[in-house]
Amino acid sequence: MDEKTHKNTAKVDCHWVIGLLFPDGVKFVTQADNRSKYFYWESGKEPLYFESKRTADDYAFGMAVNGYPAVVMEIPASFNVKNKEGEESAEKASKT
Repeated sequence: MDEKTHKNTAKVDCHWVIGLLFPDGVKFVTQADNRSKYFYWESGKEPLYFESKRTADDYAFGMAVNGYPAVVMEIPASFNVKNKEGEESAEKASKT
């Protein structure tokens, strides 16, 4: 089992991801840069998988404090999730 995969209470392999709620849908965080304190969500890319819910919660809280409606989601490993194609460019948000 991959280190970024965990078993939930139903014994299903899952990943923790951060989703951002926008009027046109959910976008997943695809990259976190701790040095510059930015998060990226890029079109067509898979989400960044977090090793623990606590880490994902901390990052999501920082994003929420900065005005981004972030939510931590538990996604089954068998689901293939990606951001929608066709967005103009990568966007970024400051982290506290």
